[in-house]
Amino acid sequence: MFSSLLLFSSLLAISQAIPPPPIDPCAPYCADVYIISCRATLEVQGEGQIGQVAEYVQSATMQTVERVALEYPAILEGYAKSAATGAEALKQLITKQTKECPDQKIVLLGYSQGAQVVGDAISGGGYGQMGDELIPGMSEELIDRITAVVLMGDPRHMAREEYQHGTARKDDGDGVFPRSPQQIETLNKHKHKISSYCNRKDALCAVRGKGNLGGHYDTISMFVTPAKEWVLEMIEGQELPEIPDELEIESDSEELPEVPDELEIPQEI
Repeated sequence: MFSSLLLFSSLLAISQAIPPPPIDPCAPYCADVYIISCRATLEVQGEGQIGQVAEYVQSATMQTVERVALEYPAILEGYAKSAATGAEALKQLITKQTKECPDQKIVLLGYSQGAQVVGDAISGGGYGQMGDELIPGMSEELIDRITAVVLMGDPRHMAREEYQHGTARKDDGDGVFPRSPQQIETLNKHKHKISSYCNRKDALCAVRGKGNLGGHYDTISMFVTPAKEWVLEMIEGQELPEIPDELEIESDSEELPEVPDELEIPQEI
């Protein structure tokens, strides 16, 4: 009995004397939530206007949040190449982040060209004016790592997409650069984690609607509140209320002239 107690006391003393493993200064910092913002065409490098959603989420949640802005050209001349570059950069960033921080909740935010970049990264790029060759999107394994996706004023918006929560209706048509059937099928498959907002007066995401570029610029102010509240619910894991097919939101763009039959879109995109 005495020898057993002596052995136990010795083991206890040894275990207390062993210091905890040192913290690796080279280990990556892993916040609970990782938000990537993809800015619109011609916005300066940074989060852009869509960063308002990221800012709200960070201030409203008790979880730790890391915000980053995707680095890509976001230019008008050479638009197709710019969007393709952004989509590839986003895929690489998410691949890297999921390896370094496997338990993070990843949120993707995109406005205008930035929305196209996000959608192309997920479902693949190319098709139509974006080039006939279809460019592969993310693997299903990688898509499963994404918690929430917000698209605003997506030029590749489709009237039949099942994750549309803006004011655009089916008869308002598709965006200026429609997606392929395969691409829209991929996005619809993940509709539970995507929220797309197209203003029916936005001539870039709903070309048959009675809209104009002013309607495109109104998108952020119109939908920032429902978007940021939806993202917060997604990362908190709360039960989500149903979103109506059409939101009754008034736009200040009512007085703006109707979009001409042909938009001045660069031929070399």
